Amino acid sequence: MKKLLLSLAACFILFNMQAQNIKLPKPDKNGGENILKSIDLRQSDRSFKDGDISLQHLSTVLWAGWGESHGKRTAPTAMNSQDIVLYVFLESGIYRYDEINNELILLKKGDYRSVTSPNQTFASKVTNVAIVSDFAKYERVKEHHTKFVFGAMSAAYVSENMYLACAGMGDNIGTVTRYAAGMEKDVKELLNLREEEHIFLFQTIGYKK
Repeated sequence: MKKLLLSLAACFILFNMQAQNIKLPKPDKNGGENILKSIDLRQSDRSFKDGDISLQHLSTVLWAGWGESHGKRTAPTAMNSQDIVLYVFLESGIYRYDEINNELILLKKGDYRSVTSPNQTFASKVTNVAIVSDFAKYERVKEHHTKFVFGAMSAAYVSENMYLACAGMGDNIGTVTRYAAGMEKDVKELLNLREEEHIFLFQTIGYKK
């Protein structure tokens, strides 16, 4: 009886831990405008309605930025290092994007969106994605400057894919990329990132007013 109770308790704890994560719906790869029309429509927006975008829209944007596609990534990286990690700030908490399983892994409960935008209040009540490059993935590169250039390139590719996804989907979705230098120290501490992990950009996504 005691073993049964312990087993049930362990299952209950495991279920609760898993329930905190968010399994995203499949990204919509078929809808929206063609790529050239999406380029034509691409723009930066800074006026949003309060609230996170839907999980369906979020799934599509994250997949476009740094998803898995036929065993590859949707954005290129130098030497195929795959150095990018995405952290998603929602009203419910902070999550790491698991691009292989299309899932959000909960890191912290609570609304920390304003931490990414202390001086840009338009971004404080909508979805924000921290685009992080892990310099440890550049094992063959010795010069820090080269790692920085490679990481910046990777982050820019991911950001532009997100821009194009937002423009192509329509549905009144707006986005803007924001330089993370001024907020990097506080957000790195919040995410408990290693020294080699650098936040290059924040991608702010919301429904346009």
